[in-house]
Amino acid sequence: MNKFLSILTLIVFFNLSVKAEKKTDKKTIILRDWLQTEAISINLPAFNNSPNINGQLFHLKELLQENYLNKEKLRPSANEILTWNNTNLKWNKAKLSKKGYLNADGTANSLSYFVSYISVEQWAKAKLIINAFPMLELYLDGKKIASHYNQESEKAKEISSNITLEPGKHYILIKVLSENKKNSFNLKLQAEKAWSVKDFTFSTNPEHFITINNVLDGTKVSSSQLSANGQLALISYSRTLPPSDKTEHWKEIIDIRNHHIFHSFRGTNLAGIKWLPKGNQISYTKNYNDKTSIFIYDLDKGTEKELTNNIEDFEDYSWTPDAKNIIYSQAKDHSKEWKIRKIQGMEDRLPGFRYRSFLFKLNVNSGVKQRLTFGNLSTQLNDISSDNRHILFSQSRPDYNEYPYSKQNLYQMDIETFKVDTIWKDKLFGGTALYSPDETEILVQGGPSCFGKLGENIGKQKLANNYDGQLYIMDLKTSQVKPITYHFNPAVGATVWNKKDGHIYFTANDKDYVRLFKYNLNDQSFTKLNISSDVVKNFDISSDGSTLSYIACSISSPYKAYTYDFAKAESTKLSDPEKKKFEQVKFGKTEDWNFTKEDGKTIMGRVYYPPNFDANKKYPMIVNYYAGTVPVERSFGGRYPLNLYAAMGYVVYLLQPSGATGFGQEFSAEHQNNWGITTADEIIEGTKQFIASHPFVNADKIGCIGASYGGFMTMLLQTRTDIFAAAISHAGISDITSYWGEGYWGYTYSVNATGQSFPWSHRKIFVDQSPLFSADKVTTPMLLIHGSVDTNVPLGESIQMYQALKLLGKEVDFVQVKNQNHHILNYTQRILWNNTIFAYFAKHLKDQREWWNALYPDQNL
Repeated sequence: MNKFLSILTLIVFFNLSVKAEKKTDKKTIILRDWLQTEAISINLPAFNNSPNINGQLFHLKELLQENYLNKEKLRPSANEILTWNNTNLKWNKAKLSKKGYLNADGTANSLSYFVSYISVEQWAKAKLIINAFPMLELYLDGKKIASHYNQESEKAKEISSNITLEPGKHYILIKVLSENKKNSFNLKLQAEKAWSVKDFTFSTNPEHFITINNVLDGTKVSSSQLSANGQLALISYSRTLPPSDKTEHWKEIIDIRNHHIFHSFRGTNLAGIKWLPKGNQISYTKNYNDKTSIFIYDLDKGTEKELTNNIEDFEDYSWTPDAKNIIYSQAKDHSKEWKIRKIQGMEDRLPGFRYRSFLFKLNVNSGVKQRLTFGNLSTQLNDISSDNRHILFSQSRPDYNEYPYSKQNLYQMDIETFKVDTIWKDKLFGGTALYSPDETEILVQGGPSCFGKLGENIGKQKLANNYDGQLYIMDLKTSQVKPITYHFNPAVGATVWNKKDGHIYFTANDKDYVRLFKYNLNDQSFTKLNISSDVVKNFDISSDGSTLSYIACSISSPYKAYTYDFAKAESTKLSDPEKKKFEQVKFGKTEDWNFTKEDGKTIMGRVYYPPNFDANKKYPMIVNYYAGTVPVERSFGGRYPLNLYAAMGYVVYLLQPSGATGFGQEFSAEHQNNWGITTADEIIEGTKQFIASHPFVNADKIGCIGASYGGFMTMLLQTRTDIFAAAISHAGISDITSYWGEGYWGYTYSVNATGQSFPWSHRKIFVDQSPLFSADKVTTPMLLIHGSVDTNVPLGESIQMYQALKLLGKEVDFVQVKNQNHHILNYTQRILWNNTIFAYFAKHLKDQREWWNALYPDQNL
């Protein structure tokens, strides 16, 4: 009997031990995947035995604390070579002892680096525990989280750090300083109670999915200007400076023949850097005691010359083609400090309405400055003629008596005689103008209604959408106008009339692409330039017309600078500052997905798949849209980097509903007097069709998100459907009437959204289609996010919807972003805002509440 009890006791003890071991295994694991450098000998500084000014002796830990390498950018892979001074060191896969210990081989005062990568699919908490004999420092994603500055000989020292991990891959670095003693250590991860070790994946592979830091950090290229002969390019760069919220801006001159950096303006206080239209010369401005001087610098001679100084209220400048004169503007804000004031017109409540800008001429040889314009209306320079004699400038003013409530005048001035000719007066829908090479015509860019019905090709629609950019050629002698883009569907953007070949080059929204086009006046044809990128941000043509440069990106590739060979119709990459950063980033597949409505109309869209997509799994989905008057371009990054959403494990479906420009005037005109009814129903229909045709989508876990007009659309959708499990509205409009009256551009935007319709005459639009007045129909959990100082869509639009939904007992959350306007631009707040969105979707679409609860724990208020 005793023997039986003994055996029984052993069995029970064994089972309990196994259970305890299994329980422990679920919570704690030794990290076994490591890369290790060869040991690096570190020299002691001279006089290390002498006390410093505070009487302290040099301590070996100071060798460890030196920042020898850039820890934030260190993302090694196996067999990669690390250059240390003049020595090449290899990253090798580390060997562990049977007990999971790593060993930092090396002589006394030698340094070793160890790296491992840890991935999580959800927000998670854990503890890292090190048992160490040598001195070491532990880093997570480049930030030190633990350290040990004593050498142990008898027993390993245990140190630990609690960590939180956002979804994605993270980087663990351990720096070890060896001595002539035991130099081994191990690292364990202990999962907190809501997680198990299965939620954490370890590897030695640095490849990762895109993160918000990939989007925001690093050097960005933003524009390119070509020298007169097209051989040099002036490239503009910027980079964020975390952890501060500052941004550095600078320019570099690159020789496009060999891509060598000719000169860098980094760290200078120069502004307005531009090429002269002749020779290898640049001009720039400097400020002295709040007054501006203009200089030129000859790159061939290496000489600088001040052209003029003491310009007050300087704004901008342009060169005449012969480089003999500068047309510049001075601008001043005529607002005054006030305690009480009368508002003189609707725009007078807007900052900048009393800002006035006027034109001046500077003769380079004589230094004589002359005022060109005066009066009570600002004058904007449009262009300078090739004969250097004439300029085009415009004036605009509000006129509340006639739709669309503003009027524009366009003038031509002889800058020698100051004679002014009126090209048009009181134009209701204005435009910008450029001279033809022979100055007999002007190229006008404006909306479809710029010249009345002449340019409108809107079919059955009643009013045109004048955000849909068009081009016209006007004969200056006869005033006859030709609408050259009447049958051209893409919406025109920036335009240049090339003086050399006589062709017109321009960017245009071609559906969700932004392409470069050429218009040939001889055969009146449009040609798309052979450019492989998806979105062209801006472009420039050299003064001699020989070379074109542009900045562009693709759907999964950041912005780069290129040059374009007209003869070969080929692009050459000029600058790719983010290339190395994205070599280790793995993107998911993207593809177009369109659907046909019941009425036969095709609505375009695209899909972003998670990296490592598996069609046999079920995925939550996020639906994105703007649904306003412009398409969501295939650009990289942006306010909503959809690649990043996909990297978080979502299928992302984006669609371009009716009313967007780039699909033809009739399509864009559907934006007028609709305010979301058609587009909301298209989003609902498209989402349902997508779910039905894609079995890998979990139909019960669909979220939607939009901003501005898209934020309005998020609210409106929830009053018309219950197919979404979560909805996010950023800077959304809940009451069209209050936005129309209070938003800085409310009533002017309504010119193209509710043209000739008003709250008192079209209650069906302004009231019945405002989400606020149908708040009782909302059943979807909703998050409202808003910048606290948003002037475009006032904060009250989210406040009143929040109050309505709270009083109705609906599930709603409201997050304000302090001191941010319509766009969240502050670096730190952008990350927090982004994480708020992901945490909310994780809560509702993945049933993972921990991230949201950590960001916004309930308080007993």
